[in-house]
Amino acid sequence: MRRIGLEIGYEGTQYAGWQRQQNGLGIQQVLEETLARLFHETVHVMGAGRTDAGVHARGQVAALDLVHPIATDRLLLALNSNLPPDIRIYRVWEAEKTFHPRFQAKRKTYGYRFFTGPVMPPELRRYFAPVRGPLQEEAMRAGLAYLVGEHDFAAFRAAGGQNLSTVRRIDRAELLVDGEGWRIDITGNGFLYNMVRIIAGTAFEVGKGKLPPEAFLRALETGKRSVLGPTAPPQGLMLMKIEYES
Repeated sequence: MRRIGLEIGYEGTQYAGWQRQQNGLGIQQVLEETLARLFHETVHVMGAGRTDAGVHARGQVAALDLVHPIATDRLLLALNSNLPPDIRIYRVWEAEKTFHPRFQAKRKTYGYRFFTGPVMPPELRRYFAPVRGPLQEEAMRAGLAYLVGEHDFAAFRAAGGQNLSTVRRIDRAELLVDGEGWRIDITGNGFLYNMVRIIAGTAFEVGKGKLPPEAFLRALETGKRSVLGPTAPPQGLMLMKIEYES
């Protein structure tokens, strides 16, 4: 039995998220069913992190155990020839038997893209969230700066999150220009349920002047979800990169 690593990109618009589930089609299910058809094996695909319905990925990492001896370069071609066009495998490699994409991940980077112009170009609508502008960029940057470091992010977790600990470390929180729109990049050692979307929604309220930049600090100090902004919509969110020690 071989352990195979995958680097995956997908457009999440048509999917109910990464995870296999009963009430919708997940990316994990599509991959597992494609592998079963190709190799006549029952294959379980382990992802590095769950993405919600409508959320995209450019750097999802997964692993699976496979009996078939197919070479990794041929496996890459076989998967991309049989997967739907909104799911693509960028890289396939022979991994260590102990490799686990979730538990061994050291840092993840999410990007939240948004458009502030008066009319959203139709080609951007699946990947950028519309936000009424203009926004106060320096206020948004000041608010995001409070997130850097190790904190208890309990206020930034949506209802339904199951993490036992809400302490996370954020290494970077930046506002960047992204083509015709903007992007908020967040890099950290882990994220709670809807954490990045809550950060983005709060940053938008700060940019509009409806909340002060210190709302981020108050949420960290009090743990109160009520002091933050709304949860931003899913289509702006993308899992950009996952980092490992090797």
